[in-house]
Amino acid sequence: MTQERKKTSRKTLRERVEELEREMEEKKDKIMRLLADFDNYRKRMEREIKEVGEREKEKLILKFIDVYENMKMVCNEISHEGLNMVVKQFKKILDEEGVQEINAVGEKFDHNLHHAVATEKSDEEDGTIIEEIKKGYTLNGKVIRPSYVIVARGDENGKSNRN
Repeated sequence: MTQERKKTSRKTLRERVEELEREMEEKKDKIMRLLADFDNYRKRMEREIKEVGEREKEKLILKFIDVYENMKMVCNEISHEGLNMVVKQFKKILDEEGVQEINAVGEKFDHNLHHAVATEKSDEEDGTIIEEIKKGYTLNGKVIRPSYVIVARGDENGKSNRN
């Protein structure tokens, strides 16, 4: 091999090594992006699965709340030891699951917690809840059903705005 051919061969070899190193770096970057994309996908799927589970739990708890409230109404009408025991057990389970009743009567109206069905002239301060039509509940701090309430308002004519 001549001297010049060796230089050309070395140059070509160096160029080939540099080219292969660039390709390897590009492939490494591509793999890293794919790994990051997959990790983001995995996290998103875990989050979505958790959210679906929470929504389904909310639906089920709302159904149990309806049964609980109906049983409480029956207990107010008739006195039965067994029925009272079941109502207490329902309440305990709802508490354990993170369900809390929303306070309403005497509280200031809060659109995040309450749903006003009417306003009524009252001696109470304007915006104070004077009657609760339907109890509201939170699940782990999130409102799953607002309280349906009647709110006091200052009306010079003394007219009620009940529906």
